[in-house]
Amino acid sequence: MNKQTKYAAAASAALAAILALLIASPARYSAACLNGLRLWLNFILPSLFPFFVFTALLTKFGFAAKASAKLSPCMQKAFRLPGAAAYAFLMSALSGYPVGSRVTADLAESGTIGRRDAAFAGALCSTSGPMFVIGSVGTAMFGDVRCGLLLFASHLAGVVGVSLLAARFRKKRRPSASPLPPLPKADNLLYESVYGAMLSILCVGGFVSLFYVLAEMLAAIKLLAPLALLFEKLFAPLGAEGAGAGFAAGLLEVTHGCRALAQTGTAALPPAAFLITFGGACILAQQLGYLKKAGASAGAFLLLKSAQGAAAFLICLALCALFPA
Repeated sequence: MNKQTKYAAAASAALAAILALLIASPARYSAACLNGLRLWLNFILPSLFPFFVFTALLTKFGFAAKASAKLSPCMQKAFRLPGAAAYAFLMSALSGYPVGSRVTADLAESGTIGRRDAAFAGALCSTSGPMFVIGSVGTAMFGDVRCGLLLFASHLAGVVGVSLLAARFRKKRRPSASPLPPLPKADNLLYESVYGAMLSILCVGGFVSLFYVLAEMLAAIKLLAPLALLFEKLFAPLGAEGAGAGFAAGLLEVTHGCRALAQTGTAALPPAAFLITFGGACILAQQLGYLKKAGASAGAFLLLKSAQGAAAFLICLALCALFPA
């Protein structure tokens, strides 16, 4: 039995087990799916959908391309990436994940970014947007915009800081124009932007509800309990009582985890910073879906995201001590 056959057999067995759980407790998992959709409807859709529309309009009007051209020298010198990667980073910082990964994959498939650069560029260009972190997590969940500002600062500092350090181990590249793909033509810019944003936000909702159900299944068969206990002990010195279960759930789906962490108080801000930066399985699955098409190494990408998450945790811990929320 070759490796591919073994993988298919294991995946089939896992899917059969999932279907068996769905059949055994349909009411429980239907409720979990609805809870995931409510979470998406209450926290993600209001903050991200308008942002998706307006950032798409900015792209179509050429703003992102012009701004990226200004950032290209910095991108080449600091991160040793083609200048076009600045475009992916800018779109990720504005719109949030997985937009940056999608743009990175598009650039790699067009040959603008080399396949060897795809994993590194993908990790750098996989940030969460300010509307989600500051608006949804900070203001709506933790109940204080200052919490959102601390989280967003920690998140960006973790992503950029680790990428700057990792870039020192990359070969220097010669400056190049690294042209961006031509802007798409559209007869109705507003319609195209709204249509694309709607598809993207619906896809996000589908992933959130799916992983909400998976988290409920893992909780039902007690697979999350050991992780929750371990993280509870790790976070005990922070005073974040009850954060272990929320953090374990957040490793599957970030919004779910952040909401649970917020219910334990502001002491849980550093674990939330890790989750937002690392992404969780739900976000990582979306990102890797794009990046693997570009030939990016999944192992290298996950290693970088783990390091970024750890850095964001430590930075947030320091910021919380300096500027208590």
